[in-house]
Amino acid sequence: MIEHWQDDLQLPRLMSPVRIGTREIKNRIVSPPHGTYFGVNGMVSEKQLSYYAEKAAGGVGMIVVGSVAAWDRSKASGGQNYGFSPEAVEGHRQLAGVVQPHGALLLAQLWDGGRQGSSRASHLPLLSASALPDPRVREIPKELEADEIEEMVSSFARSAALLEEAGWDGVEVLAAQGYGLAQFLSPQMNDRQDAWGGSHENRVRVVSDIVQRIRTVVSPEFLVGVRINGDDMIAGGAGPDDAVVIARLLEGTGCVDYLNVSGASNESFPLWIADMGHKPGLFVDAARQIKQAVSIPVMVATRIKDPLLAESLLEDGTVDLVGMNRALIADPTMPKKIQSGLLSQVRPCLSCNQGCISSTGNGLPLECTVNPTVGRENSVVRTSVAGLRVGVVGGGPAGLQAAVSAAERGATVVLFESRPTVGGQIAMAARCTSRRELGLIVEHLSRRLFELGVDVRTGVTATSDDLNDFDAVVLATGSRPWRTGFSTAEPGVRALPGHDLSHVVTAWEVFDRLDTIGTRVLVAEDDTQGQATTAAEYLAEHGREVTIVSRSTSIGLWSAVNQDFLYTRLRNAGVELLPHTWVSRIGEKSVEGHDAFSHAPVPLGEFDTVVLATGAEVEDTLFRQLAGDPRVVRIGDCLAPRRLDNAVWDGFTAAQQLTARVRSESTGAKS
Repeated sequence: MIEHWQDDLQLPRLMSPVRIGTREIKNRIVSPPHGTYFGVNGMVSEKQLSYYAEKAAGGVGMIVVGSVAAWDRSKASGGQNYGFSPEAVEGHRQLAGVVQPHGALLLAQLWDGGRQGSSRASHLPLLSASALPDPRVREIPKELEADEIEEMVSSFARSAALLEEAGWDGVEVLAAQGYGLAQFLSPQMNDRQDAWGGSHENRVRVVSDIVQRIRTVVSPEFLVGVRINGDDMIAGGAGPDDAVVIARLLEGTGCVDYLNVSGASNESFPLWIADMGHKPGLFVDAARQIKQAVSIPVMVATRIKDPLLAESLLEDGTVDLVGMNRALIADPTMPKKIQSGLLSQVRPCLSCNQGCISSTGNGLPLECTVNPTVGRENSVVRTSVAGLRVGVVGGGPAGLQAAVSAAERGATVVLFESRPTVGGQIAMAARCTSRRELGLIVEHLSRRLFELGVDVRTGVTATSDDLNDFDAVVLATGSRPWRTGFSTAEPGVRALPGHDLSHVVTAWEVFDRLDTIGTRVLVAEDDTQGQATTAAEYLAEHGREVTIVSRSTSIGLWSAVNQDFLYTRLRNAGVELLPHTWVSRIGEKSVEGHDAFSHAPVPLGEFDTVVLATGAEVEDTLFRQLAGDPRVVRIGDCLAPRRLDNAVWDGFTAAQQLTARVRSESTGAKS
């Protein structure tokens, strides 16, 4: 993908203005709604101000702030913003004050979760179109009564009026992704036999009433958009043809300025935040069908992270605007870089969902695997370290990020990597088709090393003597996999009987020695980084018969919100899954196992190869040789084996430490 991101490449449609309602947006790049959980008790926080200020300064045309609670019953977390609360107006005014001076329009997504929520905090029942439980939440909601629907409609309008009072440019009503209002639109979720159920007109009625009520309390210049599904993508749900009818009915109110097309529901969560295993532009076809049916502007989002794809969708008239959410989280300066002819410097999103939805899905503040400054914009120190000579040992993601961050601050950097190529474990994992986009971060950082003039020495195992002439040394020598089969399943057993047999290998060796792997393979999973499941997918792609055994209650717990996607891929690949089971003994041909809870014997069968993925230990040989050297900073897996986001964070903060050291020495010299 990014091999086509060349400097001075013109994207005229993407960077052209577009009119929505009475307003003009300076370009067609939109930061679509997403929860950040940066709010504090429903109010705007300093962290939120910094986050959106940086996004606006990066050149985006329009920002839609996500998950703004539209009424008191919409509250799901204090990390949200409360649109319905007069106490929130001042904070919203401050947010407008840091966004709009950069020329970006600021809108709020008016949100209600309906049955896609929890009653634990409020102790009140969830409210929905019908008393049907959400397939994931499974809590039975209360069916909304007529007076409650009226209260909800009024509160949506009141929230819009308060946001206009705060100086915002508009609102976007959420009626997609299975959330509250979408539960009226979907025939699978709406069993009502009254004015809000049955026909398309009845099911759309509550959304139509909301946008019409909003129009009575705001000025003509205030924008009103609606986010709808182009396809529920569930049995009995609203399909693409239904979506066209819904879009026309909403346009027919005369109160809607644009439509934002998404798709799916909680039944297939988080498909509207699809991971790298899915095709780009998941909802493009549905958006195209809606665009052809209405005259108001149409936007589409999800897995559109390549500006060249965005340009093509605009050029062929598929849509009028493009939502590039995770791409803008990964690099909020993307629009400005495109405008300045610096497309090659854009930091790509991996669609890994590790730092973003895996954080917010657990009620934690938004983060980003490849952008460690998210939520910390005000704490980043970029003081020059020009003249500082920095040696980085290790070309995995931690070392690459450290080298780039130091060079961006002006340091002269040499990077040593013992393998023929850089990338470490990430480069290995990227050989698996569903994980291929992990390689984007390696490709991006490698490109930046070249652009910054970093001296990269591959195939060189650095020694302590090689590091004598550097002012600072960053050790990112990584880790090595445990070969003993040690597992938290049996922490008293330091070595698994049979671990030293010739047909027993580590997950890493699967990628380096594929031709030595037999036909029938058992993969033993007890790792938090996805090595077992990635190796299993890779082996299945190459014709092996694979069984995964895991001491956990399900396979691939590391994948968090992506676990459904992972299970689907593994099942479709024919991989046999044996959770809550562990290996007792590896024999020359057969493998004995046991139930992880009852310890009852489980015969696992005969296998040609056994793959151990049970963790790793630090590779700290060089660190020990340099023990006590004040120049040394240790990062990544050689500090402790962890995840990709930890590696990138360590690399970035290593450069921060160098900056702090230079500032401290400079201050000391002056005093």
